[in-house]
This record gives sequence, C-alpha cells and structure tokens, in this order.
Amino acid sequence: MLVQTLEALPITIAERRRAARRQPAHDTVCRLTDGDGADLGCGLVWNLSTTGISMLLSRRLEPGTVVGVELTNGAGDAVSVEVSVVHLSRLRTGDYVLGGQFGRALGEGELRPFVA
Repeated sequence: MLVQTLEALPITIAERRRAARRQPAHDTVCRLTDGDGADLGCGLVWNLSTTGISMLLSRRLEPGTVVGVELTNGAGDAVSVEVSVVHLSRLRTGDYVLGGQFGRALGEGELRPFVA
C-alpha cells in the first residue's frame, strides 16, 4: 500500500493573489462613491490586503467599474483609494460579494489601522 503525506503531494492550484489577505478590524467601514462623488452605499469588508479588498454589497457593480472607496474605523482613521471591480458574485440572499483591486498599493502603515 502506497501512502503519501501532504508534504509529498505536488501543489497544482496557482495562487493568484499578490498580497496576503487580512481580516478587517470589527469597526472598519467602507463607503463607496461613483466617479462624480455620488454615494453608492457601504460595503461590509470581508478581507483586505495592500493591493485589494473583498466586501459584501447590497447592490450590483459591473466588473471593470472603478469606484472610490473610503475605509474608516472607530478611531477616526481614514484612507481613500480607487478600486476597480475585478469580480462580482451574487449570493442567494440577493447581496453581492465584490473583489476589487486598489488603484494604488496601500502601504503597511496605511493598512494597519483597518486590520485585526
């Protein structure tokens, strides 16, 4: 009988992420705006990295759309950056999961106030 350990198995799934994902702090809020600055609502942040964000939204945004986001926390920290919608998946609840790429990479110091 041939037994392989997990360490011996080849990895076949390509990792597409360029930066490690982190859990947001419990008081992190993400406000979205369109190109004219009109309010598009708030997203519940699922994870963050220096290069992108994943969040739950109540509205549909087409992949390729560029929106402004402002991350804020309870301590009054804020950072604004553009996000390009990379993918969008509809959930059975009618909400959407959005994956987006930041228009510029955030520095570790910019990201730190918003992660757990």
